[in-house]
Amino acid sequence: MARIIKHAAASALLIVVGMGGIADAAIAASTPAQAGAPAPAAASAADVKAGAAVRDSRGVQVATIVELQGANVVLDTGQTKIAVPMTFLVKDGQGVMLNITADQFNGAIAKAHARAEAAKAAQAQPASPPPPQPQPPKH
Repeated sequence: MARIIKHAAASALLIVVGMGGIADAAIAASTPAQAGAPAPAAASAADVKAGAAVRDSRGVQVATIVELQGANVVLDTGQTKIAVPMTFLVKDGQGVMLNITADQFNGAIAKAHARAEAAKAAQAQPASPPPPQPQPPKH
C-alpha cells in the first residue's frame, strides 16, 4: 500500500512505494548480470549521496537521489519525488541503480499515484446524510 508523506524540505508530496507498491506489482526482479561483469551488490546508506544519478537495471538513468529517509531513499524523477526502500537499490562500478527496469519503475509510480489519488478522493467524500425521518400524519 502506498503511504503519503510530506517531504519537509520541499513541501512536496511523496509516494512511498514498498511492499504494497512495487512488490504487489510483481516487479521485484533481480538485476540481470551482464556477461563478464560482477553482479551488483546491495547498496548501503553510505552509497546514497544527494544529487547522484540512479539507473534502472538496464543502465538507463531514471532519477536522482534527494535524501535518505530512514529505511527509504527519496528519488526525484523530474516529475515526482518518490521514496523507495533501500532494498530496491544495488550498486556497481558506475554507482547506484534500481533492481528493476525503468518501465517497471514508471509502472509502480503510476500505480502508487493512482492509489494515493483514490485514497485522497475517499477522504474527501462527504458523509452520507442521515435518512429522512418519517413525518407524523397530519389531521
